[in-house]
Amino acid sequence: MKIPPYWVTDRRRGSDGSLWKLRGISYCSMSEARERLEERFRIRSEFAARRGVSEEAVAEHCARLRALDELKSEEYSTLLLEPVVEQVDAENIITRNRYGVQVLNSTTLCFVDVDDFPLSLGDRLKGIFGRKTTPEEKLLQTLRDMCVADESLGARLYRTHNGWRVMLTGRELAPDSERMHRICRLLHADPLYESLCTRQQCWRARLTPKPYRVGVPGYPRPVDSESVSSPQAQDWIQRYESACLGKSVCRLVDVAGRKMQSDLIEQHDSMTGAKVPDAELA
Repeated sequence: MKIPPYWVTDRRRGSDGSLWKLRGISYCSMSEARERLEERFRIRSEFAARRGVSEEAVAEHCARLRALDELKSEEYSTLLLEPVVEQVDAENIITRNRYGVQVLNSTTLCFVDVDDFPLSLGDRLKGIFGRKTTPEEKLLQTLRDMCVADESLGARLYRTHNGWRVMLTGRELAPDSERMHRICRLLHADPLYESLCTRQQCWRARLTPKPYRVGVPGYPRPVDSESVSSPQAQDWIQRYESACLGKSVCRLVDVAGRKMQSDLIEQHDSMTGAKVPDAELA
């Protein structure tokens, strides 16, 4: 998980007339972030002016750009250019994403988004001749079976506005691990969410409602890590937080397997309103 505290973005025309999206990041200062943006523009301009580049030249060009982001050649990571709201600890950071919502970025708690959990033909037939099984019940039973098969696993199931959120903990779980991919397939996870977590090397969980669901559109997206402190952004955040009162992101349905208990889980449940029984899910 790489979340630089200092970053700046810009759009400029290249020598070929195309519009380039540029960024500069730093773990030290804004001045260094701005210097790296200018260096990125210079490197890209030099490369665009070259003729008949070789594969080696392309590789060298990419390596120079990755070095500006402090990424090693073997790393596969997407930088999170989001203002940091709270540094919970070294492995867990709360940021504000491009829509204005607060997001937990974690390498210790695994989250899986499930939009739809299909019923088997057998489940549907049982529903015709007996008690109907709901997708939520089937998903919960799948989690229970997983925890029985692996006693290191603990699971918490939450209902969201359009589906479910699964929180997991256990051995050998990592966003890019084969075991995690198998779990995602078993739970019919949202493939876009799975891909995002793989690229960013962390799990993400939305902690506050989506703005359009509480009637507050148009978050003024920051162009750098300092813009979130602008009067315009602060005014939007105040209106948004007022509109979020009485709304929840998810609601705890049940738990399975090994007991999960930590300050981070308590913070997740508190910020999402997971234990407020009658709140509107947003």
